[in-house]
Amino acid sequence: MTNRAYLSINGLTPTERLPQWQQMVSKHLGQNLDTELEHDPGRWAPEGSLPFTGSLEYGALGSAHLCRMVAAPHRFIRPASRPAGALSSPLMLVMQQKAISFFEQSGRSGKLEPGDWCVLDTGRPFALHNPSGCDHIILALPKPSDPSLIELIDRGAAQSCDGRVGSSRLVHTLLLEAFRQFDRLPPHASRTLGDAISSLTWDALQEFSERQTKDTYRETHLMRIKKYIDHHLDDIDLNPASIAQGCGCSVRSIHRAFSDEPLGSAMDYVWHRRVAECSSALKNPKNERQSITEIAMSWGFSSSSHFSRVFKKNLGVSPKLYRSQ
Repeated sequence: MTNRAYLSINGLTPTERLPQWQQMVSKHLGQNLDTELEHDPGRWAPEGSLPFTGSLEYGALGSAHLCRMVAAPHRFIRPASRPAGALSSPLMLVMQQKAISFFEQSGRSGKLEPGDWCVLDTGRPFALHNPSGCDHIILALPKPSDPSLIELIDRGAAQSCDGRVGSSRLVHTLLLEAFRQFDRLPPHASRTLGDAISSLTWDALQEFSERQTKDTYRETHLMRIKKYIDHHLDDIDLNPASIAQGCGCSVRSIHRAFSDEPLGSAMDYVWHRRVAECSSALKNPKNERQSITEIAMSWGFSSSSHFSRVFKKNLGVSPKLYRSQ
C-alpha cells in the first residue's frame, strides 16, 4: 500500500507561502527533481486581499501520481513549453470538485464545473484561473507511446468533459473513489485501478471527439483566428477588423467565433495572450536590461498604464512586483 501525504502552506508567514507553494506543486504534482524546481516556468498569481492558502494531499496510484489540491483564488500560467528532456511533463487529468475553474491550452479554452474534468499536457503552455479558489482531484499520467493515443490526446486535450454522462461519468466516479481508497490498496490493485482510469479516460476522449464532430468547423475556424492573432501579437494595430482581413472573413464572423469563449471577446484574447508573452519575457534573464515598458511595447501595447492595468487584472500583481518575485 502507498502512503497518503499531506502538506500545507497555511502555517507559514504570508511572504513565505507563495515560493513554498510553487516548490510543493512542482515537486509533488509535477514530479520534478529538487534540481529542476528552479527551472519550472509555471507562475502563480494569488487573487484577493487575504493571504494565499493552499494544501496538497497526495500519493501514488500505480505508475500515476494522485493528488487533491485545495487553494485560495489564483491564476496559474505556464507561459513557455518545457525544454525537451529538461523536466518531466506528464498529462494532467484535472477533476473539479467545487466552484468553477477556467482553463486554456493550444488555442482552446473552457470551464470546469463540479464533476467536470479535462486533460492538460504540462509539457505545453497552459493557463488555469480559479476565481473562487480550487478543490481539484488531479491524476498525473505518464504519456502513452501509442501513436494513435497520442493523436487522440492531441485532439481531446483542453476539452471540458461532462462527468455526469457516459464514459466521462465513469472516469469521474473511479477517480473520486481512487482518491478515497488509494492508501488502502495493495500494489497490484493500485496498478490495475490506475490503468483502468487511464483506459477509460482515452475512451471518454474518443467519445467526446465523436460527439464534437458537428462542431469541427467552428473549432477549426476559431483556432485559425487564434493562430493569426498569436502570430501578430506584436502588431500595435491588431483589432477585429485587421484580424478579419487577415483571416479572409467578416468582422461579424470574428465576434461570432468568440461568442462562447470563457475568456471573452477576440480583443480579450489578444490582451490575455500579450500579458502571457510579457510575463514570460519579464522572467527571462536575457531581457534583464530591457525596461518593463520596452517589453510591453514589443508585444503590441501602446500605453504603459494600460499594460499595467491589464497585467494586474490577469495576474493579480503589477508588472514590477511580478518581475521582482
